[in-house]
This record gives sequence, C-alpha cells and structure tokens, in this order.
Amino acid sequence: MLPVLSVAAPALALHRDDGGTLGGPSLGAGLTIFYFVVIPVGAFLVIAALAILPSTLSKPRYRPGKPWAQSDTWIGLPSDGDSDESAKETTKGGASAEW
Repeated sequence: MLPVLSVAAPALALHRDDGGTLGGPSLGAGLTIFYFVVIPVGAFLVIAALAILPSTLSKPRYRPGKPWAQSDTWIGLPSDGDSDESAKETTKGGASAEW
C-alpha cells in the first residue's frame, strides 16, 4: 500500500501545476501533418519497398504451363550396386515392424 501512496502523492498536492507555462511554441498545421502523416507514410513505403525488393531482383520463376528451363537435380540416388528391385525383396517394413 505504501508504494501506491508514494506514487500518488503528487495527486494529493494542494497546488496543482499543469505546466502551462512550460510548453513550447505550437507546431502549426503544416508541421503537424508532416510529423503525424508524411513521416509514418514514408516509413511504411520504405519498409514495403525493402520487403518487395528481393523478389523483384531474383531470377524469373517457373510459371505453370511453361517448359521447365532448369537442369535436373537428383537427391539421394541409390549407390552403384543397389537397385529398387533388390531393396523391395530384402525389406518388409509396414505395420509388421520388420525392417
């Protein structure tokens, strides 16, 4: 309870100081629009441009219906002595759990 009262002490002051004389000059309509509209919109556009830039600089993508222009890439080919037929004969697998 004591920390709450110590923070609330200024609210219990007899003389209220709004700080009316401490304010600076007013901004005006132009600067207000610049600070609260132009700068946030500009920041949004810069971030959007940085997000879109990598995709615009990349290589052309594959489009459905067009021929595939890349060379074939094989991953995980069987070794020279192995073939699919010999692998099917020696392994059982499945729900029997006989690998």
